[in-house]
Amino acid sequence: MPTGFALDPDQGFGPTDELRLVKLGAELGYASAWTPSGADAAAFDRCMRWHEASGLPTGISAVPASGQPAAFYAEQARRAWEASGGTFTLVVGSGQWTKAAERMRRYLHEVRQALAADMPLYVAALGPLMLDVGGQLADGIALNWCTTEQVARSRQRIEAAARGAGRSTPRIIQYIRTAVDPDPGLAQRTLATAAARYLGFPVYRRHFERMGVAADLQQTSASDTVPLSEIVGKIGASGKPGETRAQFERLAEGLDMPIVRILVTRRGDFDSARRALVECKPGPLVSER
Repeated sequence: MPTGFALDPDQGFGPTDELRLVKLGAELGYASAWTPSGADAAAFDRCMRWHEASGLPTGISAVPASGQPAAFYAEQARRAWEASGGTFTLVVGSGQWTKAAERMRRYLHEVRQALAADMPLYVAALGPLMLDVGGQLADGIALNWCTTEQVARSRQRIEAAARGAGRSTPRIIQYIRTAVDPDPGLAQRTLATAAARYLGFPVYRRHFERMGVAADLQQTSASDTVPLSEIVGKIGASGKPGETRAQFERLAEGLDMPIVRILVTRRGDFDSARRALVECKPGPLVSER
């Protein structure tokens, strides 16, 4: 199975370390490099730098549709597509929209009309209505913060929507947050903190509630006695080197491509990021003990 990796500017990497990590990802055999995006051109520029430095295909998951007109993202995507020799992928998410699934149908059409004919266009989806939109209209669907059971349910929904539209099932990918540290408790707390932040967004709170983990995540931010390994292990991978990969592989079940979304245990820590890349690299595990 091809595996991607993702670097988030919020993790605090400097420009030099960021490119070092991208090059390392290419050397380790990762299939692509991904980044989240704000409502500007910065992530597109980042993808072009990464491709130039490593030769890897790159992707953005996801741009917030609520932040810019479709024409803006389409123009930036064409620029990245051309600069990368046709190896760039754009994922569009709803951002802060209400009635997001209804609005996304028109928005995807507008973006598609302005892209190169063979450029892939994905949609970020959590709830059933957006999964339907993706199955009917997109080349791929990007899931997020899903348990293995939720991935299976999402795939069933996507497959049914695609069948109903007379098309093949789109590719299904997902960020899997991954923190690796000699101190497993620190890695687990890092993952739990990252997940708990999403509870402030109604669409993610509903997503966590559907999977039955919202109350547990709420507790992690209020108590030091909650067993983190049982909670965060359902939606992310964290722990010691040599012991985290199995969690990642379990969460990757049912996906066409898992993406290692690197969480560093200390902001800007190159070695923390390197551990996650090495831990989940395609092929046999290289021990970092």
